[in-house]
Amino acid sequence: MQRTRAIAGTPVRSAADAWAVVKDLLVDTLERSSDVPAGSVATALLPLDGLAPTIAASGAAAETPFILVAGDLRLEIYIIGGDEAFTIEENLAPVPGGASAPNTWALYIQPPGHLLGVVTGAVKDADHLKVGPPTGPGAKQQAAATTGVPLRINESALRRLGGAQ
Repeated sequence: MQRTRAIAGTPVRSAADAWAVVKDLLVDTLERSSDVPAGSVATALLPLDGLAPTIAASGAAAETPFILVAGDLRLEIYIIGGDEAFTIEENLAPVPGGASAPNTWALYIQPPGHLLGVVTGAVKDADHLKVGPPTGPGAKQQAAATTGVPLRINESALRRLGGAQ
């Protein structure tokens, strides 16, 4: 099940506060599951506390989301900044599908190039944090399910509609 959330970043809230909102959303979503122990999500996210706000402040999280993969749930979280941050509609309620999340959930971080080494080093021993896009057969199937089908234009039908032959 594909879900998307947009979180307002600067100037609506600081990058650190935006990350705190993301963390709360992840905790509230995942810890609804009986397989995910209380307090475990916040603990698993600790290595990102200094880095995720930096990613948000750079604008990278507005283009490339943090992606949670938890069983059938795939949640893309964008942190939007600038003027657009004032106009987005945030939905901070727990995400449907979280109640069935396994304790093998993973959050994928796709930092900008200048932060790649630092983020990779910070999460290298983390069980639930991964750098890069989701991989594996489930991720490919989910990505394919959300990718639009290219449209084909029937040129002869257009000519008939326009009266040209």
